Amino acid sequence: MTYDVEYSGSATPLVMRKVGNGGESGMGWLRRDAYGPEHDQHAETRSFTVLADGGIPLAFVRAEQYGSRTSGQPTAYRVLDHSGASLGRITYRRRPAFRICRTRWTLEPAAGPALRGFAGRPVWWAVWWPTGMLLRWICIVMALLAADDGGFRPPRRVTWRDGSGRAALVFRGMAEDYRVWTGDLDPRLITALVALHQSFDWPEEAGAFGWYGA
Repeated sequence: MTYDVEYSGSATPLVMRKVGNGGESGMGWLRRDAYGPEHDQHAETRSFTVLADGGIPLAFVRAEQYGSRTSGQPTAYRVLDHSGASLGRITYRRRPAFRICRTRWTLEPAAGPALRGFAGRPVWWAVWWPTGMLLRWICIVMALLAADDGGFRPPRRVTWRDGSGRAALVFRGMAEDYRVWTGDLDPRLITALVALHQSFDWPEEAGAFGWYGA
């Protein structure tokens, strides 16, 4: 089963779910909350709603802990269903300042084992740090001069694994999709994770600031 996000044709993005036989269905429209936490004061704060057709709420994502790059403390989000019951918790830990390590995503379902994923594979980061970083800065400078985007990005693939090392969910940066390898995860929780991840690591079609920052 595969999830991705459609940005074209609507003012709000739509998370889509595709099954192996070619069928697909819309899982939820993403709407940033108008009166959520102050995004300008806490850049990693997110507050949004996942809506079904007709504007019916399916899930709410609320920040419950602010992160810090200095201490390495992650930003934590609670995912709630339409009645306010917890579906799970998602934490996002950016690479701590002045340290060589990877961004970490953790998914903790209300029922089931926690899943942890790190951005990029170690082998590609080993290539990125000595060469890719320099190319990235060159691309950024050229993009600023041309009023375009950066064009060259660090390793993005994320594989969420359980405690035994089994892969349950994979984000493929080149394909811009999320492949689910287990049937135990609540689709609303997966949709919330996809939306949250895309608010930090968005494709070009999401615009210059992504769907949440637009």
